[in-house]
Formats: sequence, C-alpha cells, structure tokens
Amino acid sequence: MRSIPRALVPLLVLTVLLTVASTPAALSAQDGSLPFEYDYVAEEAIATGIDVDNPDPDQLREIFAKRRARVLDAMPDGAMIIFSVERAQERRLEFQVPHSDNHDFIYLTGLEGLDSLDSALVLVPPPGEQVSEQEVPNVPWTVLYTSGHPETIASRTGIDDVRAFDELEKDLSVAMTDYRDWRVTQVRRWPLAAALSKRWGPDNKVLYLNYPRFFRLGMPEPARLETFAQIERFSPEIALRDSADILDIVRMYHDSWSLANLRRAIDITSEGVIEALRIARTGLTEMQVMEAMDFVYRYRGAYLGFPTSVRRQFFGGEAVTREVPEGWIEFVPRSGGAVFEDGDLLHTDTGAAFNHYSADVQRVIPINGTFTDAQRELYEIALDVQTTVIEAVRPGVTWWELHELAVQMLRDAGGYDEHYTYGIGHFIGMEVHDEGDYLRPLAPGMMLSIEQGVMPPNGPRVAFEDDVLVTEDGFEWLSRTIPIEIAEIEELARQEGTLQPFIDKTPFDGLLRQR
Repeated sequence: MRSIPRALVPLLVLTVLLTVASTPAALSAQDGSLPFEYDYVAEEAIATGIDVDNPDPDQLREIFAKRRARVLDAMPDGAMIIFSVERAQERRLEFQVPHSDNHDFIYLTGLEGLDSLDSALVLVPPPGEQVSEQEVPNVPWTVLYTSGHPETIASRTGIDDVRAFDELEKDLSVAMTDYRDWRVTQVRRWPLAAALSKRWGPDNKVLYLNYPRFFRLGMPEPARLETFAQIERFSPEIALRDSADILDIVRMYHDSWSLANLRRAIDITSEGVIEALRIARTGLTEMQVMEAMDFVYRYRGAYLGFPTSVRRQFFGGEAVTREVPEGWIEFVPRSGGAVFEDGDLLHTDTGAAFNHYSADVQRVIPINGTFTDAQRELYEIALDVQTTVIEAVRPGVTWWELHELAVQMLRDAGGYDEHYTYGIGHFIGMEVHDEGDYLRPLAPGMMLSIEQGVMPPNGPRVAFEDDVLVTEDGFEWLSRTIPIEIAEIEELARQEGTLQPFIDKTPFDGLLRQR
C-alpha cells in the first residue's frame, strides 16, 4: 500500500478544478444572488484593523448594525424575533459550549451574560409603501427588549429603540390584529405593532423565531416554546418559521469581526498545540499533555471551543476508551490516563475559542521524535490527501466534490476509504461545527475545516484537520503555522517546550523540602 506521490498532487488538483468549473454548481456560486450585501475583500480589510482584545466600541456597534441589516435584507417575508436564551437542553448532536444556545442573539446584538438575560430582538423589514402620511413609514424596524436599563443597553449596542422586556408581549399582541382593522389613533399609539401588522398583511403572516437548533425531545422543553405555541393558538394565520433558515446563510459569510476573531482563535490554537507537542514524551499521560495545551489557551484569554482530545495511538488497535453517548461528549474527558510509550503516536483534536469563535485542528506526532517506516507510510498517505483537498478549495467547489476527491485518494492508496466515516470537514465559526448550507457551493468569506485521515482497524489513527478560509481566487490555509510535514513534525518532537522545566520537576518537590 503506497501513498500517492507528491509530484502528482498538482495534477489531481487541476483535474478536480476542471471538473468543478464545468458544472452548473460552480457557475451559480458566482452569480451574486445573495439577498444581502456582503463584500469579502472589504470585510477582510476592516478585519486587519480590529483589535480583538480591546475593540473600538463605535466600530463594534457599526459591525453589529451591519449584521442586523443583512438579516433584514435576507428575510423574504414576515418578521423575526430572536430571544436571548439560557441553556435548557444538552444537544443531541455536535459539541456544545455554555452559550451555544444564545449564539444567534449574541451574533446580532453583541450582548451576553447579565446584559442578555430576559431579552429579545425584533427585526421588521420595511412594511410597504405608505398610502397616507398618517401611516407608519416604509422603513425597517430594529427594536431590542431588555430586562436591563434601556438607556445603558442602547448605548452599548447602538440600537436606538430599546424597551423594557415586558413591553414585548404588549407590542406582539397588538400587532396580531389584522392591519385592515387599524384606526389612525391606533397607528399613532402603536407604530411598531402597526408596521409589523402591515408587513404581515391579510395572508401568509410569517414570523421567524429561534427554535432550539439541536433539540432533545425527551428532555424538558425550553420555556420559549410555550410562547411560540401561544402565538399559534391566538393567531392560526401566523406561520412560525425557524430563524436558522435566514441566519445560517448570513453567518456562513464571515464579516470583519468574525474573521478577526477566527484568526486569533487559530493563532492561539497553534501556540497551544506546538507547546504541548514539544513537551509530549514517553511517561506522560494523555491528560497531562491535554492540560498543557488547554493551559496555553486559557493563558492567552481563550477558552475551549470543544473538549480537547489527546490520544495514544499504536499498531495493534486503539486503546480502549469509555463509550460516550451522542450529545454527552463534553461531560466525559476525551483524554485519559493512558501513558505514552516508546513507538507510540500521539493524536490530538483540539481548538481554542476566542470571543465566541472557535478553531478546530488535528495533528499527529511520534512520541519519541521519529516515525517508523510503517507510521511514515500511513502519515504520507493522510498528508497527501489533506494537502490535495486543501489545494482544491476555491469559490464554486462544493463540499461533496471535495469529499469525493478525498474518498477516491484513500481508495487508491489501499482501500482506506472503507474506514473513512466522518466526511471532509465542516464550517467553523461561533460553533466549532458551525451552522451552514452544505449544498451551497463555496464562496469567498466562508471558513471551514478540512479533515480526513487513515484509520486502519488495527491502528493507529493518523488524521489531520486544518482551518481554511475561502478567498476570491482560492484559499488561505490559516492553521499552516502548525507543523504538518514529516520533517517539521519530527523536529518539533525533538524541541524542548517552554513548560519543560515544570514538566521535569518532581511533583511537590519544592513544597516537601520546605517542610
């Protein structure tokens, strides 16, 4: 079983790109059909000037205002209410961080923690042309309902119309009256409700709401679902839709704040992975290496985008690990007490998150600093596939085309496609497995992970994952700062880490001497 020669990689990339260019999907990605304004080049230029540690408040208010404007433009009908929510259920799929359920609200307002408790954002596109000066103006409405101090929240967010949270029930109840029944005095008294009622019209009253994205039918329901059900009971004409239908597409195209924070998250992940792999050696446990990695993330002001995995890999089968039910992975350590031995490989799957944006990276390293011939063969196969697929990323390519390219290469390299079960990768953003549309061709401004590996039944697992930005004419391999070529990895394994003196220290030695 031989890996594909690196000299053939450019030819394979050219082949897949020519195939993509000849498909209708590639053409549709370039037709400018987005329902909202998005300029990747302009957003990237702004991102370079953002200080993510100490952002300019005026700049942030402008960024979040542009996000809300995109959502307003993207709504084909109806209006949208995004409630701030607390974590009520564990997710059935994917990873979860404490604020996952509230990411849509944070994305549109920038508010979190106490500032976001008992809050809701109402977005109403222009209701329609006026037939009288007494009518509501034909302009979009952005209203934030808060349990905090309205003036303080207005100053913080840049949203001019901020109201007490208990006003939402009144405004929504009034708006549910058909607009044909509105008198002039009522329009004057309830202009927002009138605008929403007029926007709805007599038929097809669509209201987008933030339903749980990954729900569990067998667990207690989030409280807001009862509010949603009440709306349907009181006005059966209203069609409730999932706001994710709109927000997923908007969030796929990263703006300046997203781009700046994803870059920082990836940079911090790079530092943590490099530092941990430098100190990794025989005698250490999976958990010890993991803790070194996570320490760097936290020291740099980040947190975990998902639980870090550090695993011992060897021929003869992967070490037995605890079975984790789907949806509960964050409650069971992904790294254990297995001790690394000479000849092992170390595999890590990890990602730091910064300001709600998460990286996602996988790397493999020989614990003693040198690959064996058998390890090197598997590593080269996986690296060839990884490099080829990344070099095929560009606007117009689809996820499935990238996936099929990886599958074909793994098949040709010795039938390793049979053990490749998890796909080519995923979008990254506010979630490590972020929301998106996997049927839509790639476009500039999308950020994704590219992952695959060689995983024979008898071990070891040799897998990579890298974070890649789709640009106007191709891609930017953002996580390339982390060594991946064989020579780089072997050199990294032989280096001494910054934490090495602490690692080498006998536990509690200093304290015991003081006694």
